[in-house]
Order: sequence, then C-alpha cells, then structure tokens
Amino acid sequence: MIVHYVYSNDPRTGGVLEAAKMLSAELNEQNVDSEVRFDRQFSGKQTLSIAHGLWQWPNRRANELFLGKGIPYLLFPHGMLDPWFKQKYPLKHIKKQIYWWLKQGKILNQAKAVCYTTEEERRLAQSTFWPYRCEEQVTGLGIRKPPDPIPEEEILFKKFPQLRGKRILLYLGRLHPKKGLDMLLKSFCRIGTENEFLMIAGPLDEKDRYQQSLLAYSANWENILWTGMLEGNLKWEALREADALILPSHQENFGMVVAEALSVGTPVFLTDKVNLWREVESYGAGLVAKDNQEGIDHLVGSWKEKIHGGMTGSAHRCFEEKLHIRNAASKIIGLMRGFNFPTN
Repeated sequence: MIVHYVYSNDPRTGGVLEAAKMLSAELNEQNVDSEVRFDRQFSGKQTLSIAHGLWQWPNRRANELFLGKGIPYLLFPHGMLDPWFKQKYPLKHIKKQIYWWLKQGKILNQAKAVCYTTEEERRLAQSTFWPYRCEEQVTGLGIRKPPDPIPEEEILFKKFPQLRGKRILLYLGRLHPKKGLDMLLKSFCRIGTENEFLMIAGPLDEKDRYQQSLLAYSANWENILWTGMLEGNLKWEALREADALILPSHQENFGMVVAEALSVGTPVFLTDKVNLWREVESYGAGLVAKDNQEGIDHLVGSWKEKIHGGMTGSAHRCFEEKLHIRNAASKIIGLMRGFNFPTN
C-alpha cells in the first residue's frame, strides 16, 4: 500500500494537494492501493511512502518510517529546489542551507528516488543546495481527463454576464508576487479593448498588500474581472470558454493549470520560467516568452493578434501524450517494480 503524505488539505495552498490526490486516484485506477494523508499516522499495510514537498513534516515523516520501520520512500520536491527562491530570498536560503546540512540533504539522499515533474525541474534543482546527492527520476505529473462540459447550464455567463460575447484571456491560480500579475496588468491595460476581458481567477485576500496594489492598479478598468477562486464546473467552464490561458510566472514548477487548460484544448501563453514551457513549445500548444515586461507584452500582444488560432489540436495532443496523470502513475509503478516493491 502507498501512502502519500501532504502538508495541508487546503486547496488555496496551491497545486501540491491536487497533484497528490490525482496521482493517488490514478494509482488506484491502475490497481495499486494508494491513499492521501494529512497526518503522521502509520498504516500497518504501508509498503511505500510518497512525500510531497520539502522543509515540512511529510518528508521528515517518510524518512522516520524508513529509519524506524524500513519502509522506503519516494520524494516529490514540487519545485522547492528551484534556484529562484535562492535568488529572491537570500536570507531564507542561508537558513535552509544550514538545515540542508543538518537534515534535508540526508532525507533526499536516503529516498529511493527523488521524483521530478519535468526535465527542467531536475536540471534546475542540481545547483541550489550543496551537497546535492540523490537518485533522480523524471516521472512527470498531470491530471486526469476533465469532466464533460454541460453547455446548456452556461454557469460562467450566468455568474459573469459581462463576459458573454467577449474574448477572454484567463489567469487562473494564486495571487502571489511570483506569478507576475503586476506585469500582466501593465501589458493588458496598455492594449486591451472593450471586446477583450482579462479574467483573473484566484483566492482574494483584500488585506494582502500585494493584492491591494494589484486591485488599485486595475480599479478603473472595466474589462479586468477579478472573480475570486473558481472551483468545480465553474472552473472548467472558464477554462473552456477562455480564448487562451496566460501564466506570466517568475517561477512555476509544473503549473497544474497548464495541464487543465491543454486538456480542454485551450492554448497557453507562458514565460520560460514555467517548467512546462519546453513541452508546450515542442507541441505548438501555445507561446513562450522571456520572464520580463517585454516578454509579457509580447505574449499579450500575440494573444490580441490571435496567433494561437488552430492550436486546439496541438493542445489536446500535448495533454494526452505528456500531461495525463496515467503517464506519471505508470512510471511510479515501473519504479516500484524495478525496486522490487509490491504494487498491491
């Protein structure tokens, strides 16, 4: 039995939770007993741990079970070894480097494998902390097939009638400084027209200073829509109705929302700091630009010029061949068999 340890069950914390749930569900679909846990409890049937994330209790718990009970573990860093954090928060990096020497580096080294979601993530991870010693595997990640559309409900346009008949450029995710939303707003406010909407969907906290600055900047623009967090069918309808998804991040390990957009045939516009950019570019499923204001201007301008017309088929192919969760689950099962772990 596989137990996935995840720090939080709050969906507002980001994509790690959703990734673990998707992977566990797909493993069950492929006849491997798997469950997700948000506590440190041990199951007597447990034969493998998968710890999601670094620096917090899930990877420490997996290591404790290995040292105490001989239960091997896999570790998903989920982008937490990206050098962007080292550059952005140098003082925090010094503290983490000390903890790396004391504990975290050993946890990576003792993992049966450290699982990266993209080749880009694996490459970037190698130079962030020293010493770096582990068994690397690029397993990928992804989502399952999206739910079927229910077009007659039109829940998106009923909730946001101002979007009907408009071209929609969608941002879907956390409203965090690393997401580059300040650059996106500057670009859109320069060239957006009344027939075009920038739809920003994410959990709003009006006490947050960064979010306050974004809301103030866009206050006089009627074609910038802040929806708050979208979930369930409303989220999927937003992804389907959007003309394109944009992710202007300064750092993005995987970008689960990229897989979600591609799964419904929606092209994606990314910076080269989103680790999926090579897959998107190689399939012609969107457009990639540099992580700066000029790059975001290029993405928004290209969207306005409709250069992504005809990319729907490429988006679907990229999802099926690279970003469907069955691919990652199959690789995990292959690892288990190679390490002689029982798969049920």
